[in-house]
Amino acid sequence: MPVSRYALFLRGVNVGGVTVTSAALRECLAGAGFTDVRTVLASGNAMVTTTRVDRGAVRARAEGAIEAAFGRAIGVVALPQAEVAALVAACPYEADSQSHHAYVVLVPDAAALKGLRAAVPSPGGYRDEDWCAAPAPLPAIYWWYPRPRDGERSMQTPVASAIEAAARGAMTTTRNVRTMRRLMSG
Repeated sequence: MPVSRYALFLRGVNVGGVTVTSAALRECLAGAGFTDVRTVLASGNAMVTTTRVDRGAVRARAEGAIEAAFGRAIGVVALPQAEVAALVAACPYEADSQSHHAYVVLVPDAAALKGLRAAVPSPGGYRDEDWCAAPAPLPAIYWWYPRPRDGERSMQTPVASAIEAAARGAMTTTRNVRTMRRLMSG
């Protein structure tokens, strides 16, 4: 039976009162039949091995197990390991920059991704904030977000506003490229 390696990215975990520890997430996913479960950071990132090859089936299995274990629906983006590796490799921004964060905004729904790309302002805006589409067919955009300066909290920039608006109507989640790189390295 063929096996596939998938990255699972949980939306909105360990923010806004939604707490899912890495140990509990590993236990939950292993209990759902995933093997070789590995988590990275305490922000809802996991690598799993499964006999399922359809990303929709992987996502549905993970979401069902998570809801049963934690008592709330938590959206999951499931991507084959090869797609995550391609997203990391194709990122045009410096992952270890001291001035900016390099993010990947994951949008698995094609219509929502098209809408987000249309809604995001032209690149080259506030404080060198930038964005670009990931190469097709990867379901994402890259976002070059200025690090807050001393005393600043996170900034509401034009691109951040467009991403936030798009997230209201669709399943999206954002990850730092360094986090995705760490997820792939083990």
